Amino acid sequence: MSFKLVNIWNPKGGQGKSMIAINLAAAAVEMGLKPLVICQDPQGTSRMIYAGGRLPFEVISSIPQEKPDANLVLIDHQASDWELPKGRIVLMPVKPARTQYKTYVDARKLAEKAGKQVITVVTDAQHHRAEERATAERLVEKGAIEIPSSGVFSRADAQLMTIFDPEMNKAYKVKDRRGDFMKILGALMAEVLEEEGRTQNVA
Repeated sequence: MSFKLVNIWNPKGGQGKSMIAINLAAAAVEMGLKPLVICQDPQGTSRMIYAGGRLPFEVISSIPQEKPDANLVLIDHQASDWELPKGRIVLMPVKPARTQYKTYVDARKLAEKAGKQVITVVTDAQHHRAEERATAERLVEKGAIEIPSSGVFSRADAQLMTIFDPEMNKAYKVKDRRGDFMKILGALMAEVLEEEGRTQNVA
């Protein structure tokens, strides 16, 4: 695969952008890709986990001047950033609570109007709450991928690693959660291949 850029973007904070960035990068390593995470979050969650020394990929804080030695670059955008990211593919995490969902809807409209290809990832849906469950189910019906709430994320986070770390192999339902990220990666790769196909046809 040639160099590709994926923006993980939602102006609303606390949607799981950093969690998705590092675990998606780890999934990419499992698939033989060489990812790079660019952490633009002032809280520096991705950089903090990288500082723990357990990640099999690099996390940097700014876009490099020269083309990086990577074939998949994931930009972990900061909250409150309403500027549309560069690049065609935008991965948008969203918690289906009412106020958080509203921001996602507004941001998605802007992205689609600008011709972005949006992949939605539902995070932390509280299915015991009827409204959140209905929103999550509606999004999944429209093609979103859901990452269910799971203790494996907090456990991995506490140890400054991803859920793909070998230490997590025996964690409860870790295979299921790893499968969720492989599904997201598959969706991204499908978009990348489609984009490359269009470029070749134009050429």
